[in-house]
Amino acid sequence: MAWESQFKRARQNSYVLKFIGYLSNGFEEEHQVRLTWAHGAVPAGIAVLVAATLVPVALAAGPSASIRILFDLGDGTYVWADESIPDVAAPNATWDAVRHAASANGIAIESAWYPCCGVAVLDLGGRHPPAGFVGLLEWNGTANAWRFADNGISSLVVQDQAAIALSNAAFAGAPSYIGKFPVPTPAHPRPSSEFRGDLSNTGVAGSPAPDRIRLLWDRDTGSPEIGSTPAVADGLLFVSTMKGMRALDADTGEVRWTNARVRGFSSPAISNDSAYVGTANGTVVRLGVMDGVVEWETRLLASTSFTGISSSPKVAFDSVFIGTFNETGGPGEVVSLWEGNGSVRWRHPTGSVHFSSPAFRDGTVYVGIMGRYNTTTQISFDPPFGVLALNADTGEQRWFTPTGGSVAASPALLGETIVAPSKDGTVYGLNRTSGRVEWTAPVDAGVSSAAVFDRTAFVGGGSFGASGRVVALDVATGSIKWSFPANGPVQSSVTYAGGKVLFATNTVHGTIYALNAATGTLAWSYEPLPSQYILGSPVVADGVVYAPSDNGHVVALADSPSGPPSIPLGVVLTIGGLVAAVAAAAVVAWFLVLRRRRGGP
Repeated sequence: MAWESQFKRARQNSYVLKFIGYLSNGFEEEHQVRLTWAHGAVPAGIAVLVAATLVPVALAAGPSASIRILFDLGDGTYVWADESIPDVAAPNATWDAVRHAASANGIAIESAWYPCCGVAVLDLGGRHPPAGFVGLLEWNGTANAWRFADNGISSLVVQDQAAIALSNAAFAGAPSYIGKFPVPTPAHPRPSSEFRGDLSNTGVAGSPAPDRIRLLWDRDTGSPEIGSTPAVADGLLFVSTMKGMRALDADTGEVRWTNARVRGFSSPAISNDSAYVGTANGTVVRLGVMDGVVEWETRLLASTSFTGISSSPKVAFDSVFIGTFNETGGPGEVVSLWEGNGSVRWRHPTGSVHFSSPAFRDGTVYVGIMGRYNTTTQISFDPPFGVLALNADTGEQRWFTPTGGSVAASPALLGETIVAPSKDGTVYGLNRTSGRVEWTAPVDAGVSSAAVFDRTAFVGGGSFGASGRVVALDVATGSIKWSFPANGPVQSSVTYAGGKVLFATNTVHGTIYALNAATGTLAWSYEPLPSQYILGSPVVADGVVYAPSDNGHVVALADSPSGPPSIPLGVVLTIGGLVAAVAAAAVVAWFLVLRRRRGGP
């Protein structure tokens, strides 16, 4: 069909959008697969993208096939399903398999049947794609690439071991309708392509963490103080450092490319064959994932001295959301950029957004506000600080809830609750619609962003130079389920991965921990060498744990085929007399001066 060449992007050798294969709390159980009957004129876009012939061509009985189906909901939620088709040549065989897979996984399909054209898929999971329809793609094993299907879903005949994808994010909104490819591929089905995992900031990984670990590789990037969190997609790991952005081979750690100009502590988001990241120079940059070449760069800060933009971007369909930090003590901003060209869509002035990465759901952007930087003390922030909700289309304020301290963490959404740790040591449970405080939990919270899964929030805490812990909270009440003492403050963010909770400690013997999520008991731990602080967060992609360290290294920890399931592979040390020997005020001042140059965990 002519539409395929019309809408495909020129680049089609990598497919990196947003991912989190496992869901934070499942799909809404009340959603059912539904078929809407429609008559009259057919919207041009729908007819172009997913139309199928009204009466399928008569075919002889065909062979059976086992296929994989990827549902890309467009908000960082990805679900793979395996289906068997008894007769691939039967009428609507592929469509029936898609409907069965969607129903089995609780994914609502909104579709329409047109007398002229057959079935058109309009929406997956109630996410409302901006184009108004869903893209259908097939995996081309020869080209190692997703391709838009030549036929609609009703008439698509697949082969055994085929992979297809239905994507809410396959096309930009009107008028461009530019084609985009999903991130997961059959070879790399469960990436980790953005800070906090998805647009809801759930911190839930797309694959489980190993039960026991071995060091797969250890790469010295040559840049100490890696404060960002890596993104992993399509066999590549992307990490931002103060000496530039680097892409490493996810299997070997070998450097694929470096862009020395794009540097900072913002964590990259991978989408639409590109990496999006804030820089220490005060710009937001889009780079090609295969070569690191800058595709667009938008300046949001006139000048910078020590931090620049350390908030991590979120790509939501056609928009890029990010916060800015004002080093002069003036207001910061929440900014929306057009994903395609980087032009500013809107800017909303507020307190500085230092570490927090925005969350997005149902047309609303949620972000933690650090406050106004105090240029006199150079270590504190003044109000306003709290959690801010904005209209995603216009930037207008929906509500603002003040907190007792700066909100450096990224707000996490679970159902109708927002979990927002604050630097006053309290975790706030807020109503997502109104911003009303539902509960508070004083658990030594700080800059660590929570992971939320199955009615539980996992929160790291502890101040620099002090002890630290991770607690599990009931999201409905804020009550503590369990608490685990770590060997130092937990200022990385927490990741939930298939029954385990992962985090790192920001102490001289920075250590990566994995806990049993149900009990809070230690599963394993690992200390990267040489010993150093860890502010960046561990992530899990395709079953491998990737983590940065202030020693300038990135490590990959894979499953070990032998040994007991809970084996500490690193040296777990407690912070001792070293901190006590230094005056507390001097330690805090040194840390804050150091960390104000750094991005969020």
